[in-house]
Amino acid sequence: MQFNNPQHALRWAYEALDRTGDLHAEATLLLSKCERALGQLHFSYIRVQFGREAGGFEMLGRHLAANFGAGQYRSRAIEQIIRAYCGERIGLREIRKSLNCGMLKAALLRNRGYDLLDAIHDQAMGILELELAGYFEKDVESV
Repeated sequence: MQFNNPQHALRWAYEALDRTGDLHAEATLLLSKCERALGQLHFSYIRVQFGREAGGFEMLGRHLAANFGAGQYRSRAIEQIIRAYCGERIGLREIRKSLNCGMLKAALLRNRGYDLLDAIHDQAMGILELELAGYFEKDVESV
């Protein structure tokens, strides 16, 4: 299989896991390569962002909580920030209610969470760009 970038490869792999046969096997192989190349935090991000797997929320939540000031914020609100980052329709008001704070503080924490998740994303994609380079080669030698 040839892909444009790691995100394309990951989207394809998680979609192909639902199928049987060769595509499922190739998707499993690609994801196992990713898991070996990435640390637990980065692979948890991949699981949540691309696989929509609940198993990655705990580690990402702990990471965000540690960067927010451990014990200060509710895990429900942190999970909402992660889910909103991953594309779920969760508004700032809902996050604010879970945090039990004002809108300005909620926006600040949401934005800080997004910045942390952006950094994890960039690091993971950088690692996977190198690790999965064989999947991205598109050079055709002219005759």
